[in-house]
Amino acid sequence: MAALSPEACSYVRELAQRLDGAGYSQRTTLVREAGDFLGLSMQSVYRNLKSVAGWSSGRKVRSDKGSTSVPPDALVTLGAAQREAIRANGKQTLFTPTARGMLAQNGHDFGVSNGQLNRLLRDRRLNVAAQRMARPVQPLRAPHPNHTHEIDPSLCLVYYLKGRQYIIRDDEFYKNKLDRLAQVKFKVYRYVQYDRASAAVTPWYCEAAGEDQHNLFKFLMFCWGKQEGRLAHGVPFNLLWDKGSANMSAAVRSLADALGVNHLTHEAGNARAKGGTEGSNNLVETQFESRLRFQPVENVQELNAAAFAWANAWNANLIPDQDCRLHRPGLAEPMARYDLWQLITAEQLRLLPPEEVCRAFMRSKPEERQVKPDLSITFRHPAAERTMAYSLRGFDGINVGDTVVVRGLIYGECAVQVQVQRYDGEPLLYRVEPNIEFDQFGQRLDGAIIGTEYKRTSATPAEHAATAMDGAAYPGMTQDEVKAARAKRATPFNGEINAHGYLQQIELPDYLPRQGTAIETPAHAAPAGPELIDAVSAMLRIVQATGRPLSPQENAFFMKRYASGVPEDQVAALIAQYQGAATVDEPLQAVGGLRAV
Repeated sequence: MAALSPEACSYVRELAQRLDGAGYSQRTTLVREAGDFLGLSMQSVYRNLKSVAGWSSGRKVRSDKGSTSVPPDALVTLGAAQREAIRANGKQTLFTPTARGMLAQNGHDFGVSNGQLNRLLRDRRLNVAAQRMARPVQPLRAPHPNHTHEIDPSLCLVYYLKGRQYIIRDDEFYKNKLDRLAQVKFKVYRYVQYDRASAAVTPWYCEAAGEDQHNLFKFLMFCWGKQEGRLAHGVPFNLLWDKGSANMSAAVRSLADALGVNHLTHEAGNARAKGGTEGSNNLVETQFESRLRFQPVENVQELNAAAFAWANAWNANLIPDQDCRLHRPGLAEPMARYDLWQLITAEQLRLLPPEEVCRAFMRSKPEERQVKPDLSITFRHPAAERTMAYSLRGFDGINVGDTVVVRGLIYGECAVQVQVQRYDGEPLLYRVEPNIEFDQFGQRLDGAIIGTEYKRTSATPAEHAATAMDGAAYPGMTQDEVKAARAKRATPFNGEINAHGYLQQIELPDYLPRQGTAIETPAHAAPAGPELIDAVSAMLRIVQATGRPLSPQENAFFMKRYASGVPEDQVAALIAQYQGAATVDEPLQAVGGLRAV
């Protein structure tokens, strides 16, 4: 609704006073006259009376307010059609008049004006504007430091050319950003790690042509490793990042898997899922990089040294004349981030192995293995000198002959992670230690001694399923009885399964016969026809069967028609034809559709 001019607002206030002094029968006339004067509808005049003058008619609200004659499913369909026509850039391309006309041709009856439809959609939050609103945010938490780390790379405002520091300025770059940035071959990228529980921030810079997994690896080694003069360190249990090409590379993911880090990616376009690191990037830019304008550094090494000192002071709340503590509603009082990080326990602090070990696992790839009959696999761990055996006995979802995916783990004595696909496609993950107890002959110590003891292996899921199926097919029988019954070819399910008998009761519909085309075959390949008998012998058989002599006309026609003989299979038809003749003088139709002439 367009805003009224000051003069029009004064007129509306005067109208409100006149309406209070007028009777109910006169109010409609006054409002109509005001609408004509202002160029507004009566409904708009009433809305302006309420918004501008605070005037209300004083009428009771109708008991059916909010209800409508438009079917709810029609409104939902109308809103869904408009929402589905939103482009990727957020532009709405389908509006109520077009959508209404389209849906009316598909059986949806609305029966109200387009304006009323828009109001109904707005009241029920079915309109595009309401759907554009951000979804409610679900609060997330990490129960302890190093539980969840968030990381995010970003192009830095700082870059270096010929040993000199430059800072990207709006007037220099953003006016023609792509062309200007293309001139800078090696740009400076900022990586930031954010610990969800303590909110400790760790920045790191590198100079490169673009994001790559090599720099990401060095960043993780810097963040998770123990650095001289820094409190926070250790490998997290969860890592939240975006779906960037460097993050999703096989090498970095292999390292995360080997370290036992559950790496999670947020939905595209939902950067607020890792809002901590998004805010941390802004924090580093405004609290640290803003200082470089007044005290430049000459290269990335000096930049990292300055960022290291700033991050330590920020996390410890030691920046002079500045409150750097973490303010959260759940804290009784603001606290320094390092004070919160120190609440970590020994079990929660997982130390990063040497960088050489991490590099080896970064190069390793998952390998497939087939489960052997003894429910074991063999695998050479990157840290082992030889191939080792791993028992998978007792793990759900693993059966003999299954193909599993194996990758080495860093923590543990040559432990591996075994992955098998579940029935619904979701993976089952197991951590398995190698078999290390053998006798002097290289045999497993947990094996049963022949002739002395008997050890039954635990049943696999496939064996449990087989037992259940045997019980259904041969009810009431033991496993030995089932084997005997199967050997004797006993009918399963007590012979109560009607496997094919019901097919004989099916009534097929009456199909129209289809005409075909005979295939012409060579004379030598044609099948032999029926045996021919001479015409006289055929006539004798006809006379004997009919009990009457043939007329001269019949005789002449017969001898001419069958001069070369009569097929044996047509004699019976001729007899029936001559028996049905009305008189001996009536010409008869010959077999094959010919008549006497």
